[in-house]
Amino acid sequence: MPRSSSQIRSVLIAGGSVLLLGVAALVLALNPISEASEEVSFKAVEPVDVVQLIISNAYGTIDIGFTGEGYVVDDIPAELVDFRELLDLLAVSGTVFARRTVTDAPDDLAAYGLDEPAAQVEITYADGTSLSLHIGDVERVTGDTYVSVGDDPTVYLMASRRCAGYLLPKKAYVEDLVTPELARSSPLSAILDVTFTGGRLVEPVKVVAVAEENPEAEVASLSFGAATHIVRAKGVYELDQTYGVEMLGPLLGITAQDVVGYLFTPEEIADFGFDQPTMTVEFDLKNGLDAEIEHYLLTFLLKDGVCYVIGNAPGVIYAIEEPPFLQIETKKLLLRWFLSPLLIDVGSVEVALGDETYVFAISGESAAEKQVTLNGIAYDIARFRTFYRLLTSAAHDDRLLDGIVVDGAPLLQVTYHYLDERKQPDVMTLYPGDARRLYVSINGVTELAMRETYLDRVQEALVSLWTDAPIEIEW
Repeated sequence: MPRSSSQIRSVLIAGGSVLLLGVAALVLALNPISEASEEVSFKAVEPVDVVQLIISNAYGTIDIGFTGEGYVVDDIPAELVDFRELLDLLAVSGTVFARRTVTDAPDDLAAYGLDEPAAQVEITYADGTSLSLHIGDVERVTGDTYVSVGDDPTVYLMASRRCAGYLLPKKAYVEDLVTPELARSSPLSAILDVTFTGGRLVEPVKVVAVAEENPEAEVASLSFGAATHIVRAKGVYELDQTYGVEMLGPLLGITAQDVVGYLFTPEEIADFGFDQPTMTVEFDLKNGLDAEIEHYLLTFLLKDGVCYVIGNAPGVIYAIEEPPFLQIETKKLLLRWFLSPLLIDVGSVEVALGDETYVFAISGESAAEKQVTLNGIAYDIARFRTFYRLLTSAAHDDRLLDGIVVDGAPLLQVTYHYLDERKQPDVMTLYPGDARRLYVSINGVTELAMRETYLDRVQEALVSLWTDAPIEIEW
């Protein structure tokens, strides 16, 4: 009997989670079951005409039933059901056919693996009929699978792809995508803030997006000009985008190699080893221009050579390929340059060397209108721009140092004052270091060093400020 239009609008429900038939139809249209069914057809109805599936295989029994409003997949909670796996299973159970008949009078069912089938399937349909399938061995030449139907001894060959869903453990119908695939051009466009804790990190490190959603980060980013993300560790730095993509990209599209299990209690998860995780990663995701912001908390555990993770899906432990960010290094996240504000954002720059202080006051609205005075006296703006490039070229030498103690008076101090009143001044202070290096303090945080030739170049430039001698910016 044909379904009414109101019945066609029924919804697929996996334990209470609504799966719209319109979406289901779209998925099926994009992933059609393409084999021709003219050889031996046993049933040809729509997937939604399957009202119950009971599968018994080596892993146990799965009971999938239509409740009158939708489908329930055994004891798997609604939010954990793998939507595509369920649709594929309903599709092959609605349209059941074999490629060809092998024999209608087999001498020995054991020769086909049908004396003890790998799976037995009971399918009940909306029209009141039912179908029993017995899944046997794989035929070596074609790769198809031997099957029989009901009490009929006839042996058929069915495409193995159509039998695969009947051979799976129940947990295979749990969604294996731990985090969504990237839907934007770059992970730096999608991931707003992320905090890494554990692994090789001595202290947590936070990567923060410079976005409208975070005005505090927008103000902080003035220290670095046109930064997309800043790094908050002991100090604040600009993110090295190359390494940032390498570390943040693998946060998306994490797919389980295996679902260890579901319905774990918090106590069972802790006992598994997650009470002492290898790393936790917490991040906000805006995976599209108009997408809602989603929050993710991932907890990783390296155990017996396997990487496990628990995510937003409650009670599920996944086994995954070890992601690269478990080996993340703070120093590689930091762009080499300490401070690189755009001149258009700066109101004045103070350079203190010994007993001398040089104050460059900048005026003018646009870049073309900028003018500068040095200690109250008009100064050549082009020459100042060259000197400014030298100041902002200060860069670390890729050594993140711990426990630095600075002694004595600073060798050089550079202070950037900003036009934006919300932005506190940035202060870079240089102290004697080790092995022809200088220790660099940024706003009171000292954990990086640089070559001392930078100081030599700044000293030379300050001596020649009021001359025509070229200012050397390479150091």
